[in-house]
Amino acid sequence: MDFSLWSKAEVLYTSASRRGELKSLTTSSHKVQEGELQFQLRQLSSLKDKAKANSATSNNDPFLPHEPNLYVGPVGDNHKLLLNKFNVLEQHLLLVTNHFEQQNILLSLEDFSALYQCLTQGPALAFYNSSAEAGASQAHKHLQLIQLDENADNLIPFSSQLEQLHDEVPRELDSLPFEHAALALPNDLFDGHTPEDSATQLQHLYDRLRTTLSLESSGDKTVPPHNLLLTHEWMMVVPRKQESFEGISLNALAFVGSILVKDKAQAELITRQGLCKALSEVSGLLV
Repeated sequence: MDFSLWSKAEVLYTSASRRGELKSLTTSSHKVQEGELQFQLRQLSSLKDKAKANSATSNNDPFLPHEPNLYVGPVGDNHKLLLNKFNVLEQHLLLVTNHFEQQNILLSLEDFSALYQCLTQGPALAFYNSSAEAGASQAHKHLQLIQLDENADNLIPFSSQLEQLHDEVPRELDSLPFEHAALALPNDLFDGHTPEDSATQLQHLYDRLRTTLSLESSGDKTVPPHNLLLTHEWMMVVPRKQESFEGISLNALAFVGSILVKDKAQAELITRQGLCKALSEVSGLLV
C-alpha cells in the first residue's frame, strides 16, 4: 500500500461529502449505564436518515462495480478499500474482495493479509459481520475499519473490560453479558514480524477463537453466523443466533458497547428491556 490510508480517506471523504456522494447518517448519542458497563447509544436524527439506513440493505451488489468516487485504493492483489457510503462516523472504510465472494464463507489468509496491511496504517477497530444473521447488509464479502483516535472510548465503551485480556489464550470475560471468546494479540504483531507471518498469525488466532466456540466451517467453507472484532491489542469473536432484538438490528459494534437505533421508540425500548439482555439474547450458537 503506497499511501497513508487514513489521510487519503479523509481527503476523499471531504470531497465526496461536498459533492453529495455520501449518504451519511446523522445521529444523536448518549451514554447508558448498566451495572459496571457503559454503552454508547446512537439514535438516527430524522426520518430521512432512517430511510437512508433502510436503503443500505440492497439486493444489488454495490461493490461490483463500486462507485469510483468512493474508491480509496487497492490493498494487495485481491482487495480494495472503499468509503462507507452509509456512514455514521467519518473515518469508516470497507475492505472488499475484488471479485464476488459470499460474506458467510471462512475468512481466508488473503483477507487477513489485506486486513493486516490496513491495520499497520494506524490504530483502528476492524470488524466483520459474517452474514445477515450477524448484521451484514451486503452479501459480497467485506470487512470494516473505523479509525481510532483520542476519543476511542466513545466507539469502544467496553475498552476497559477488553483491556483485561493479557495473553493469547481464548477466554470469556465475566464482565461481558454475552457469549464470546476473546484473547490479547501479541505486543509485537504489528511491529517486528513480516507481513506474511503476521497475517498467518491473525488467521491462526481467529481460527482458535472459532474452534473454542464450535464455529466450524462446512465443506463449502461456510461458517455459522458470528462477529469478529479486533484492534491492535485484542481480538474477539461472538457467535450469533439472531440478527435483531425486538426488531432492533445489532451488528458487531454492539458487542463493544456501541449501539445504533433508528428512532426514539427503539431507544426507549432497548433501554427499558435492558441493553445487556439484548446482547445476551442475540448471541450464542444457532440450535
